[in-house]
Amino acid sequence: MMSESLKVFCAGLMHESHSFCPIPADLATFKSTGGILVGDEVRSEFHGTRSELGAIFDLSDRLGWSLLHPLFAHTVPSGPVTAEAFEYFSAIIEKELVSNLPVDGVILVLHGAMLVDGLDDAEGELLRRVRALIGPETPIAVTFDLHGNIGTAVAEQANIVSSYRTTPHVDQYEAALRAGELLQRTMAGEINPRVAYAQLPMFDALDMGRTIAGHGPMGGINRLAAQEIENHPSILDIAIHAGFDWADKYSTGPSVLVTYDGDETLAQSVADQLIEYAWQTKAEKTVDMLGIDEVIRIAREPATSKGPLLIGDFTDCPGGAGMGDNTNMLKALIEARIEGVVVASIADPAAVEKCLAAGVNTIVELELGGRLHAVYSGSPLHVTARVLTVSDGVAFRAGPYFTGTRTYFGPSCLVDIEGVRVIIATEREQIDDRAQLRIFGIDPDEENILVCKAVNHFRADFEPISRRLIYVDSGGVVSRNFKQFAYRKIRRPIWPLDADARAENPASEARRA
Repeated sequence: MMSESLKVFCAGLMHESHSFCPIPADLATFKSTGGILVGDEVRSEFHGTRSELGAIFDLSDRLGWSLLHPLFAHTVPSGPVTAEAFEYFSAIIEKELVSNLPVDGVILVLHGAMLVDGLDDAEGELLRRVRALIGPETPIAVTFDLHGNIGTAVAEQANIVSSYRTTPHVDQYEAALRAGELLQRTMAGEINPRVAYAQLPMFDALDMGRTIAGHGPMGGINRLAAQEIENHPSILDIAIHAGFDWADKYSTGPSVLVTYDGDETLAQSVADQLIEYAWQTKAEKTVDMLGIDEVIRIAREPATSKGPLLIGDFTDCPGGAGMGDNTNMLKALIEARIEGVVVASIADPAAVEKCLAAGVNTIVELELGGRLHAVYSGSPLHVTARVLTVSDGVAFRAGPYFTGTRTYFGPSCLVDIEGVRVIIATEREQIDDRAQLRIFGIDPDEENILVCKAVNHFRADFEPISRRLIYVDSGGVVSRNFKQFAYRKIRRPIWPLDADARAENPASEARRA
């Protein structure tokens, strides 16, 4: 069969779900953040970007696929996706797939850490539904985020699994390109891939998958995986996941999925060896969390080199399902009266509405932030603010992370509060690109201190221009104190919750999902 006639079905559904975040991912949330794209909207949004879908469109154009792309849905991390929202998206995918059968192949763009009310394994369930419609012979390729909590259903239903290898994620494009190229080879009859799987009783391992520092366990395991691929032609790809620690799911934690052609014993052995490396290095970390008082002490120190002091407000980062309206760090900065500080951002639609109504260069009294959760948001701050700039909140990433894609604060503004400039946004949005600040007239390179609601991804664009990076624990829900959370579904015993967790045989340990 010539490649020009190959019909490929592509759909995407991505969400990173925090079991202990009280904000649900319902249909209204997907819609308000512009996260539901259908038909031609998908190509318009992602063609030409450094994203998974950007790679798939480029590959389709090059190979002459007849590419069907009915849906891509995504929204900011939060609590679990509602059953209504999942069934809505699943119904679109199933209906469009059935109406276009037969297809030569399927490629799904998923996250891997999505939770859905009432389902034990949401991505696994979606794969089962797709497999039931296309039958056992049609190949399925899947891309995942490195932070996926992948269960055995993925290995059972998919033929090809390719995942990001970097954090910050600067290789979404390459991951999808590998998946698509292997799908092409499968459809052409060159290979007959299957997937081997391994997991051990741990989470909070592989240093959250961080690779930017050039050292740490994720870099080490990536190098081992690359050597296995080079040494063994039957090993087609290796997907390594650090997991998303705040998901109460049986398969939460690191996993290794080896896409192979032929030698199952070898593939399982490789998966087992790599997950054993993750176990042996599970306690290694490359960053520390500091308290607010220590961060203020560092912020007061005179700058000894160019560039801003970069402060990651880790525990309130919306990119990890933080509330995005925690005020504890902002309160300390206002009281410290340090010059040249920008805080990005505080999610507070009511405050935005009041500022927009007042207009630029006006003074407004605000009860700012601290609204979404009694514990994790801090308390509302009564402040007097001058409105400096207003914006529609749309920016296009220009840095290495997700290059060319859109980021969205919703209607938003920049205000001055006793010398501290604060971006106030309608939507919860992590900071990951300097373009997000530039739409408010801020030049990040020239600031003294940048406080970003961010975990890892902002490092790709911000760290190269900073004089130092530190992280603060501001009391948000993305806390590393895991024992405060009531895990019920995660497998037990498990490290670090249980002292008696130990490494069992990966092949047997992984048989449940």
